[in-house]
Amino acid sequence: MNDHRARAKAFFNALDLDKPIEFGVAGLVDGGLDRQLYVENIHGDGEFDLVQQLADQIDFAASAGAYLFTGNRGTGKTTELLRLAKILDDLGCEVFYIDLTEYLILTQRIEITDFLFAVLGAFSEKITARFGENPGKPGFFARVCSFLQSDVRLTEVKLPAGPMELKASLQQNPTFKEELQKKTRGLVEQIVKQARTFAGEAVEYVRDQRQDPDRKVVLIVDSVERLRGVGDSADVREVFKSAETLFASHADKLRFTGLSVVYTVPPYLSALAGGLGAYYAGGRIYTLPSVHIYQCRPASGVCPAPYALGEEKMRAIVERRYQAWRDFLSEAQLARLALSSGGDLRDYFRMLRLAITRSPMRDALALSDAVLRDTEDAVRSDMLPIAADDRAWLARIMASHKPELPSLDELPDFARLQQGKYILQYRNGDDWFDVHPLLRREVGEG
Repeated sequence: MNDHRARAKAFFNALDLDKPIEFGVAGLVDGGLDRQLYVENIHGDGEFDLVQQLADQIDFAASAGAYLFTGNRGTGKTTELLRLAKILDDLGCEVFYIDLTEYLILTQRIEITDFLFAVLGAFSEKITARFGENPGKPGFFARVCSFLQSDVRLTEVKLPAGPMELKASLQQNPTFKEELQKKTRGLVEQIVKQARTFAGEAVEYVRDQRQDPDRKVVLIVDSVERLRGVGDSADVREVFKSAETLFASHADKLRFTGLSVVYTVPPYLSALAGGLGAYYAGGRIYTLPSVHIYQCRPASGVCPAPYALGEEKMRAIVERRYQAWRDFLSEAQLARLALSSGGDLRDYFRMLRLAITRSPMRDALALSDAVLRDTEDAVRSDMLPIAADDRAWLARIMASHKPELPSLDELPDFARLQQGKYILQYRNGDDWFDVHPLLRREVGEG
């Protein structure tokens, strides 16, 4: 391999956003990146630190509560949750982190029953991994297996033979999950009671292990925002609607005595903040916006102005990962991609990686503006074509910088546009929205 190609490969691999930055709390994640790569205050100025605010709420509260945290994939949400864990750990809390994709299928509708099975089962496993034995004896997955065998009769699938089979079925078997939901809808109160009993026993177990009867125990549940349907629009709407039902209608069932829980939720639920946030501790949904790369909300009909400090921080994110980036790009070119991403880190890294793979085809490492245009076009093409009704909606958002949500019945469609990154959310000055920069011309010309 020649030096040219080796350097391009090193730069490419330094921009792997699927590996979160971790902050040194033992037992939370494996394979995280060094905390020295973290750039502070990329989502706002020093006075606005959403994660510190959430940590303070948990620390100050005399009793445990449930909290909601959201942000699109690409905003650095998992890294910020791991930073939250570090802050809480420094405050003397016992913190556990779970990635729900390892425990539950997130491309199907979700219900309170399978959600509780997965969350409490994961919590049980994390405690076992940390302390060497199941809290409560038996662990939660074993309790669920016993419950299913005695109280639930599945007709289309077999009952799992044991805890490991149950975990695998929840995470990998769509037919099992659907059948389980049907058969447990009349048993919700029993399942909630079992979940609360186990949570209480688990908290006491952790406190006994630490010999601290007042120790705060915190569970961070990540990746719930990845809930999405596949296939036709009716399926997509059903999944998004199930998320709204879970967190709005069952808010009281997601709280546990002695256990503070931070749930990630789909970002479109922030449109319900006035009604939904009031049901949760903190009285709000903690929403992680796209990177602060624009000035405050512009006047209606005006494109947002670039924010020099935000561009500088986007540059620092790259520089900490690969110091020799200037061999490939000028500062103006890097700023161009930062603005084209709209502050979405995933799209930013995606365009950089697409551009870098073109470097070995050239006689020099430096990339041309034509290559950058091609990478922007490649990312843009993934969001095209735009349906006429979506285009009209996006045009209204681009003009007003508000959600322009006609009614709550349209929340699933708003969710689809947010998840597809047609819409990006910002918070500087106040909360505001804009169309993805790569789509502004398409929407404006529509």
